[in-house]
Amino acid sequence: MILKNNKIGITLYVIISFILGFTACESTGTQGKGLLSSSGRSGEMLVVCQSSAWKGALGDSLRSMFMSSLECLPQNEPYFTLSHISNDKFNAIYQKQRNILYVDINSSYTEAKVTVSKDKWASPQLIITLFVSDEKAAIALAATHKDKIMSLFLDSEIKRFQRAQFAQQDKSIDKKLKKSYKLSMIVPQGFIFAVKNENFCWMRKETKYWSQSILIYTEDYTDTSMFSNTYIVALRNKMTKQYVFGSLDSSYMIVDEKFIPTKSDFYDFNGMYGVKTQGIWKMVGDYMGGAFVNYTLLDTKRNRVISLDGFLYAPTDDKRDLLRQIEAVLLSTKLENET
Repeated sequence: MILKNNKIGITLYVIISFILGFTACESTGTQGKGLLSSSGRSGEMLVVCQSSAWKGALGDSLRSMFMSSLECLPQNEPYFTLSHISNDKFNAIYQKQRNILYVDINSSYTEAKVTVSKDKWASPQLIITLFVSDEKAAIALAATHKDKIMSLFLDSEIKRFQRAQFAQQDKSIDKKLKKSYKLSMIVPQGFIFAVKNENFCWMRKETKYWSQSILIYTEDYTDTSMFSNTYIVALRNKMTKQYVFGSLDSSYMIVDEKFIPTKSDFYDFNGMYGVKTQGIWKMVGDYMGGAFVNYTLLDTKRNRVISLDGFLYAPTDDKRDLLRQIEAVLLSTKLENET
């Protein structure tokens, strides 16, 4: 295997940066123990704005921004599923929604701004409000803060999955991960070890219609080339060719870059240096394929590189939420303290 020792091309992604320019607001609704449980389907965002704006340029713009197709999926699926209610009909029923984008258009506003509120009418809940003087200003403000808004709502979705997974955590798996790999991970019940050795494991969950898998593998850190896209993909291919098989014994998994090129970006993983890589996998010698997401992390305490990898096989189902469930498990990972 030939590895290029080139500089890492990265897109800076620090979660704190996504709230810069936003005003964080304290909740002003029902507080404390009486707070209602939020509602809404996975990946759903409720847009509150004037009906004329939703049917016009603003609605077109918001749908283009937030219902654009997810990258690195084998089929077109939107980042979010948008629903709409007008401001005057936004009553207690709709106020229970988990993710709300509220557009407040008032000609008296002299300055456009964005605010972020949590758990105002229900819990858990995220409300992002655009204060603008007209529809044109709303389009411009949403476009300017598109990435920030997207990131906050995506983080809300991941945390939603993590809360459910924590309630169903398989603590026996966590115990084995701590002992073997010096890390903890909130893996829900239903996963089993398909392969497990000193530096590699494959956990999988099988249903009648789909399967979810998690890979963990480690290497000693040598240089920065280990965080290049070339190295990450080559190492993944090496590991999956050796350990991940399909329905036929002779089959093995590789990254399918001819279908969709992989994408790697810098990722601040709970303070650890990391790179997030997304792409498509396929089985050589079998008719299988799907999406994967990989986090490659630097463990400075143990001078090693940890790869956390999740992949999905769901030939007949939508893949967005199933893959986000896997990603939520990966993002729950914490390193064990040295003893």
